[in-house]
Amino acid sequence: MVLQHARALRGLGVDATVHSPDPCPTWFDGADTFYRQVRALDRQSLPGVEVAVGTLAPTVAPAIEVAERLPCHLCQGYEPAHDTLSRAERGAMLAAYELPARKLVVSPHLVRTVRERHGVEAHWIPQPFEPELFRPPERERDDDGRLRVLVSGHWGLEVKGVAWCLRALRPLFERSGRRLDLVRLSLDADEEELAFWPEADRRRHVPPAEVPALIQGVDLCIGPSSPLEGFGLLALEAMGCARPCVLTDIPSHRDLDPEDRASIKVPFGDGEALRGAVERLWRDRDLRRRLGAGGRTIAETYTERRTAEALLHAFRR
Repeated sequence: MVLQHARALRGLGVDATVHSPDPCPTWFDGADTFYRQVRALDRQSLPGVEVAVGTLAPTVAPAIEVAERLPCHLCQGYEPAHDTLSRAERGAMLAAYELPARKLVVSPHLVRTVRERHGVEAHWIPQPFEPELFRPPERERDDDGRLRVLVSGHWGLEVKGVAWCLRALRPLFERSGRRLDLVRLSLDADEEELAFWPEADRRRHVPPAEVPALIQGVDLCIGPSSPLEGFGLLALEAMGCARPCVLTDIPSHRDLDPEDRASIKVPFGDGEALRGAVERLWRDRDLRRRLGAGGRTIAETYTERRTAEALLHAFRR
């Protein structure tokens, strides 16, 4: 997302660069033209700039150091709310939110969160997206009575909700005579998941350019994230590909699809509701088509240009 922000700004004539101690990501097309690997994120290694955006809590202070006119803090989710943080980690996260940097957030619900928790106004920056890349398939696969379902994220990350989702789906898999094909998109799979669902079609370390074809090849996508999810990119990618979604009824998903035009929403952790939604879509192919079309309409409003214009508006204010 950060690389997309820079590319989008450059498309409007802004001299935008990304600085990081990590090597240039070769998987992002064109990153070498604006990516700068630096020794560290400090005043000695970073250039002075008009506007500096810290993209994670620990990078906000360096952004303040080098910004000549405006430092910003890009909030991709409200990190201090995570239960897995130690007291020291949570304290550091909260301290970052108190620093004098303009808050940019990836979803409208985070505007409300930052206002309620810290008493400051944040600017919503819509997710940068490429609807021409994530698009409906040229031809839908034949209806063979099977259902291909995509679930993305690591089993062990509670915020992604993968563990409860798979536990909820397993009885449906068994009850249907194993006609439910689970497609798992993740960087890796731990031993517990492998033992629990060995039959899954696992796709690990998929290059970003190959993700659209993977999504186009399923019948529906499930976004089982917890309320801590900042945005939920898979849902938008699925909508771009006209795939219907079963999503948890959490703030970020409600912001993305407030009128339920593209998804059926279920309470986080409610396995029975999740199975019921999947079974309903399995039976009703027309409903899958309607939700898919509604999702495509939503996805077409998310463009890199819209992101760049929102960033520039926030900077100019």
